[in-house]
Amino acid sequence: MRDLRYILLIVCLYPMMIWAQRRFSAAEQWEYRLARLEGFTDKDVNNSTDVLFGLHASQYTGSHHLIGVALEGSWSAFLNNMPTAANLPGGGAAGLNILYEYQYSGILFQTGLGVNYQRVYNNIADTSIYHYNMLDTWSGINPVPFTLKHRFEDRRDMAQQLYVQIPLYIGHYIPGTKGIGYFLAGVKLNYAVWGTTEQKLRGTTTGLYERYEGIWEEMDNHGFRKDVPIRRSGKQLRLKFDVMAHLEMGYEYTTLQNPHSYRIMPNDRLDCRLRFAAFVDMGILNINPETKNVYYGIPQSTIYDFSTYQIDHVFSTADAKPYWLRNIYAGFRFTVLFGFQGKERCILCDPWRH
Repeated sequence: MRDLRYILLIVCLYPMMIWAQRRFSAAEQWEYRLARLEGFTDKDVNNSTDVLFGLHASQYTGSHHLIGVALEGSWSAFLNNMPTAANLPGGGAAGLNILYEYQYSGILFQTGLGVNYQRVYNNIADTSIYHYNMLDTWSGINPVPFTLKHRFEDRRDMAQQLYVQIPLYIGHYIPGTKGIGYFLAGVKLNYAVWGTTEQKLRGTTTGLYERYEGIWEEMDNHGFRKDVPIRRSGKQLRLKFDVMAHLEMGYEYTTLQNPHSYRIMPNDRLDCRLRFAAFVDMGILNINPETKNVYYGIPQSTIYDFSTYQIDHVFSTADAKPYWLRNIYAGFRFTVLFGFQGKERCILCDPWRH
């Protein structure tokens, strides 16, 4: 008889057990993990909250529309395979983006419009240029033949650009024991709308006289000068349209999200999120402008006058045309997002939704 009563009791309790299991399904465990990170918990978790309204969904569940701004600072460089142009030292970049983000549970979709200022340096290999069968009329009545050598050293080319950018990212939250992380990946459309260039180097001229079996140097009356500083300014590089791959990983901190009941008040609806992240952008396309400027333009009529030499940025010359050129960025990003929370959905509540 006693066994029969036990069996009847189990049969009566079985529907309640099934109902409780459905109240917290496997699909809602993701919401539960996210909710615990922000203090949304039941009243029996180490007294960590004084909210006695059960477990409710936080701003990390459901659909959310967010707007905000992002500030970026990074090291940047022109990666290339031109033998005479080094990738280093590179330079820096700073960006500002106006963002729109749509969140569906843990999935993130982000786009917007931004501007980015970049200033990049490339060290250029030393170059020697020889002019054969020159005649020295300073040596006397009969001109003396010699070979004139131009030596250009310590050259560094600078290019600065202002880009307009459109980010297209998708990502996901990464819940952890100490907070919530996230990642974003996608592409960034990039186009330069303004820029300037500058080239700095030193120039030296010497003469090789076979008749005198020697090299003449530092003789101004013959046009031989040593370590003459040269500085040239130029126009925008006219870089091609670029598509860059983007990867971003960081931590999110919410400033205005406090534990409360599902009866959310209007003044509690503001959602503010702060993100601190590291990111990498890598150009996919070749942005080499492929122009026809000269690497070193030395007029024959003023061959000894350094001030008349034409020297253009290395990537705007015909010598760079056979090679590829790509952008790279690596740095940090700070993002502020704002939104409004909807009415929260109760995940673990009593029949009265407390």
